[in-house]
Amino acid sequence: MDNEKMMKFAKQLPVMHAFEALIAMRAAKKRGLSPVKYFLLTSVFGVFVLIPLLRKPKLPKASEKVDI
Repeated sequence: MDNEKMMKFAKQLPVMHAFEALIAMRAAKKRGLSPVKYFLLTSVFGVFVLIPLLRKPKLPKASEKVDI
């Protein structure tokens, strides 16, 4: 790769990690996990933390109907 492509990638990487971190924060909240922890982990490691988090099951909603 030439130098310009590497510089463009280096500029895009923090932006991508920031968006991934926001997604991880919301997903962690829905799964009953610490949103701040997953925000920080995803900011550093990116999709390597986000993908396993998204594969975890969500908590059931409290307002769902209960079938008796």
